[in-house]
Amino acid sequence: MTAVLTPAPTPAVSSARALRRPGGWTLGLSAIGLLALVLTGWQVWAGAPSEYYASIALSMSRSWSNFFFGAVDPAGTVTLDKIPGSFWVPALFVRVFGYSAWAVILPNSLAAVGAALLTAVTARRLAGERAGLIAGAIVAVTPILVAVARSNQPEAFFVLGLSLTAYAAVRAVQQRSFGWLVAAGALVGLSFQFYMLEAWAVWPALAAAYLFTRQSWARRVGHLLVAGAVSLAASLWWVAIVALIPAGSRPYIGSTLSNDPWEMVFGYNGLGRFTATSDSSAYESFTPPFSGDPGVLRLFNAQLAGQIAWLIPAAVVAIAVLWMLRFPRPLTVLLTVWTATFVAMFSAVAGMHQFYTAALAVPLGLVVATALAVAHRAGRTWPQVAIVGTAAVTALGIGLASGGYSIPVSIAQAVAAAVAIVLLIARRGSGTLATAVMLVGLLLTPAVWSAVTIAHPNSINPVAGGVSEMSGGGFGGGMPGAGRGTGGAGSFAGGAAAPGGGAPGGAAPGAGTIPGGGTQGGGAAGGSGPGAAAGGS
Repeated sequence: MTAVLTPAPTPAVSSARALRRPGGWTLGLSAIGLLALVLTGWQVWAGAPSEYYASIALSMSRSWSNFFFGAVDPAGTVTLDKIPGSFWVPALFVRVFGYSAWAVILPNSLAAVGAALLTAVTARRLAGERAGLIAGAIVAVTPILVAVARSNQPEAFFVLGLSLTAYAAVRAVQQRSFGWLVAAGALVGLSFQFYMLEAWAVWPALAAAYLFTRQSWARRVGHLLVAGAVSLAASLWWVAIVALIPAGSRPYIGSTLSNDPWEMVFGYNGLGRFTATSDSSAYESFTPPFSGDPGVLRLFNAQLAGQIAWLIPAAVVAIAVLWMLRFPRPLTVLLTVWTATFVAMFSAVAGMHQFYTAALAVPLGLVVATALAVAHRAGRTWPQVAIVGTAAVTALGIGLASGGYSIPVSIAQAVAAAVAIVLLIARRGSGTLATAVMLVGLLLTPAVWSAVTIAHPNSINPVAGGVSEMSGGGFGGGMPGAGRGTGGAGSFAGGAAAPGGGAPGGAAPGAGTIPGGGTQGGGAAGGSGPGAAAGGS
């Protein structure tokens, strides 16, 4: 008998097989993307979009002038109350595919998926694949991000912009790269088009971190000045162009007293949001009453705790861990200042929708995941135990306070966390099963809140977990009036009605009536004028 010898595979063949075989990172990232897509995109075709914002997307799809200015009516007589960046992609979807519920909601769903994936990639650069997968999972199951991404409210694209900024910022700080710093500044400007001044809250972290890099002071300061100038230009180009166009050649600027885009951005959407500066005759104010009173513990109140607070205590522990384990100081400064700035901002603003806090998903995901991965890589057990235990205790507290299904789910999360802690102490926390148990102990209850949200759409004030009532004074129907503006569902300014009646998933809804139909000092075309458009956020 003649033996047949099989030749050993060549290195080239082995490499080809390895490329065809997906690794743990690829599979994990795909799972995160699929999870985020299911949570934010499932049944969006039967969703209930905000009639006000759906009408804006429809109006913007009718002409390129309306598209640029963000006109709320087909005649282009008045703009919405913010820079229209968050509505450009939905308007393009409507222009290409026609109006439907999914056409105005799916872009936000895809933006949230992109944010989860980009945060995972950023965390991988910070501390490896383990950090990347944990961070992506955190963002994917953040309840309030899931809730707002299942609506057509303008928040998901801002979170996507923050995730892009985080990636560039980490590259800039890690590599002491002027190019990446300028890119980060430009991406802050892109985020400004989505949610205006809130985007600039990233700059304290970015500047502080870059100042900690090992370069000469002249280089650091010079690089920051150039990046800041690029960021300023990328932020304000739309405002500057609109301000230079004669008032008679463009729509009236919504939510302003003087038809001025600078007032809209820095007054109504800036100073008008804080208690100390909201009462002014120079600009409109808007303080949504959905999130309780400002204060140090505001993010843990009944309106916000179940939406975003699940990992805030764990993030505090994680920040301490990064400092104690001597993680590179510039990166530690970046994560610390970013998280602290956003927590402080949302604790201090006079009034806000709960979904504003979705912006915390990115820094919370990065800081918690990085600390867990750094501790695991260093073979340190206590930091992992502290972070997972803190997350479980927080979930148990929020679950018991929330009641209903949250109680057994939070108890199950606490049990999973206890098992994960035992495995960590026994030095068996490196396997796939142990990691999965740790993730359950970290994220089970917020993940369930996110899943429950699928069955409870809310077009006015998106909230997660099946919370059916409006927080902040029992608002159960339409958007309450805010500041000096009022509004309600009705016809477009100028009397032009949109087709359909706004049934979820059906024809285009009618837009909100523009408040201020009798204008101050003379009426604008079509009865539009100063005052906030209904449903502003």
